[in-house]
Amino acid sequence: MVFESILSPSEVREKSWKMFLMGLLSSSAGIALSLWVFPDNPSISVVFLTTMACIPILVNVLKMEGGEDFSKKEFPLIGNHKDVLGVVFFLFFGLLLSFTTWYLVLPPEIKARVFSSQINTINNINSGIQGGYIQTTYLKIILANNFKVLFFCLLFSLLYGAGAIFIIAWNASVLGTAIGNVITSNIQNALSYFHAIPIGFGQYLIHGVPEIIAYFMAGIAGGIISAAVIRYKPRSKKFKEVLLDSIDLIILASVTLIISGLIEVFISLGG
Repeated sequence: MVFESILSPSEVREKSWKMFLMGLLSSSAGIALSLWVFPDNPSISVVFLTTMACIPILVNVLKMEGGEDFSKKEFPLIGNHKDVLGVVFFLFFGLLLSFTTWYLVLPPEIKARVFSSQINTINNINSGIQGGYIQTTYLKIILANNFKVLFFCLLFSLLYGAGAIFIIAWNASVLGTAIGNVITSNIQNALSYFHAIPIGFGQYLIHGVPEIIAYFMAGIAGGIISAAVIRYKPRSKKFKEVLLDSIDLIILASVTLIISGLIEVFISLGG
């Protein structure tokens, strides 16, 4: 596979910033191939093709992570997984920048097809916001939705190793569409790109970064459990060590997600 041969797992663990380039390349290739193969409805296939390009290297990274020694825990707990977290973090921001850029530069008729599912998702979310909920009620809605995504990140990684990358790629495409839409709207309101771009990214990333990090942690936890199931016997000391470490990671992800929800409701929306 071409994308798999570009970077090795050990290389990206040492220089995780290189996954930023993988995010740019895989999503751009996904958009181009989707428009070619599925010209009438490329939206979901963009995410699938992007995911397919990223999964092989992430599976190998998670296999390496599952073989690490977690008996001595670092503080904070994510310190045990900072290498793989960096890999997924840079991949996500490569995807995010790519999707945002393509949303801004594609002709309107092509953009509408490429991001149709993402636009529908954003419209559904916005219709809920405009329903006049009080902050505490909206917080419950936000947390329920975010924990559902967290669960799917964990489940997909357990079942498919690096399967959470599909959820992460989908969220990157939705967030990139939302940011691109804000930037476009501000430019139409006579703001320059210099002013519109910080507004677009700032509006979503203040709560989006901790939210996405929570999804990363759930995906990593599921992925290393999946790798441990293959590598170790369920009753072995090593398997229990990996399982306990993953539970710690899931708890930390849940706390981070609650903090993200509070920021979104009381700062991003409340401000």
